[in-house]
Amino acid sequence: MHFSKLCFLKAALNGIVHDVDVLGTGIRLVTLLVDRDGLYKMNRLYITPDGFFFRVHILALDSSSCNKPCPEFKPGSRYIVMGHIYHKRRQLPTALLQILRGRLRPGDGLLRSSSSYVKRFNRKRDGQVQGAIHAQCI
Repeated sequence: MHFSKLCFLKAALNGIVHDVDVLGTGIRLVTLLVDRDGLYKMNRLYITPDGFFFRVHILALDSSSCNKPCPEFKPGSRYIVMGHIYHKRRQLPTALLQILRGRLRPGDGLLRSSSSYVKRFNRKRDGQVQGAIHAQCI
């Protein structure tokens, strides 16, 4: 993904994976611990203070159309994550809502394999995202 697409995404952050709940095939609820420097772009992302960090919940939906292996979130590892924000007016399929059973709140992150970005954190990628944040959107 080219970082210029960041203009179209609603949330961008880097954080440490605290835990991953597998809710079904290709459906994971990920909790990231993020510090202030890790919040690149928030819009209306729901964050909860948790000591030094902020806690962020993200629903990661893999599709069978991943052209490479879908990202595997490993607890304790740091990732750069860019995606969308879930809102009530944005409908998810009824079957998925039944699986979630209220575990996803408005303002939580939403990652779909086709329109999101998830990579292990490194300084080079961090610098690229920082540069893209401050660039003008066309």
